[in-house]
Amino acid sequence: MRGEDLGELMRRLPDGVVLVADGQIVQANPAADAMFGQPSGGLTGLQAGHLVADESFEGFEACLGASAGIGDVPTSALRMCRRDGSTFHAALASAEVGDGARPAILLVIRDLSEAERMRDELAAGNRELQALAARVFTLQEDERRAISRELHDDIGQSVTAMKMAASAALNEDDAQQRQDDLEDILVLADATLERVRDISILLRPPQLDALGLEAALRWHAERLLRGAGLVPALQIDPLPRRPEPAVEQACFRIAQEALTNIVRHARARRVVLQLRDAADGLHLQVDDDGVGFSPDAARGLGLVIMRERAHVIGGRLEVNASPDQGTRIQAWFPYAEVPALPRETTTGR
Repeated sequence: MRGEDLGELMRRLPDGVVLVADGQIVQANPAADAMFGQPSGGLTGLQAGHLVADESFEGFEACLGASAGIGDVPTSALRMCRRDGSTFHAALASAEVGDGARPAILLVIRDLSEAERMRDELAAGNRELQALAARVFTLQEDERRAISRELHDDIGQSVTAMKMAASAALNEDDAQQRQDDLEDILVLADATLERVRDISILLRPPQLDALGLEAALRWHAERLLRGAGLVPALQIDPLPRRPEPAVEQACFRIAQEALTNIVRHARARRVVLQLRDAADGLHLQVDDDGVGFSPDAARGLGLVIMRERAHVIGGRLEVNASPDQGTRIQAWFPYAEVPALPRETTTGR
């Protein structure tokens, strides 16, 4: 290959390319200079050994020797060294070429930093999803256990009491006592129906199906926050059209989780719940003036579950919080379920 052809090829390649002769770099492309933190032409004239970290020097020498027909090409990535002393993993390919009268080694260097970052993010995402799946399973079991206790301890006892009162009324000769027994049955029946309604609402609020997202959010916020001694500021606008059921459920559950966290942890005095049309979808925002938290120190899976609820229907979630500055949760949803969009970010205020 002619020298000018080799130079043009080196210039065009996106990977770092250096030409090494007698252990010295005689030519390097702009990508290589940038990869190693050098100014334009900064690599030329350096000893090739300066490119590699000490722990990978033997592998680097083996790579140069293999390209000249000595030994085998190493298969593992090598740790390279930038001008500022930082290191990165790189995959190397080498070949012997002619450089005028001197034989030379052409090195193609591919920075694996981005690939490693993506691998680490994927591994972290997999761990997070595994934790989420375990958490969801635990929550499901906890909910089933709680419902089972409610049915057995509360409703079961009420039904048993009604049965006993009915048996007593059937065998009661005294008209007044029979009337009292029947009134007790009515009271127990009303209380039992109220408990059944509470359990039904816990599983899925009927307002969400019957009246839509706006009414369900208003009802839930007022019921939950007023029960905790808070007066919610509700800014719930009528939506121009009704979202799909999966979108409604995701939006409602995220608001429910956010409001429940405020009641349990925030020690807030003021809570603002907003729902409005955002042109290309709908926007949910929950603000509180409570104790806040540091996103880096957050250990619970509540935020993960909220994020996944938004992500799975094509929405996104942002959480802005800092200690003593309260918390703001914002979520955007499409009106119709679409393929997932980029994931939520958690930032400080």
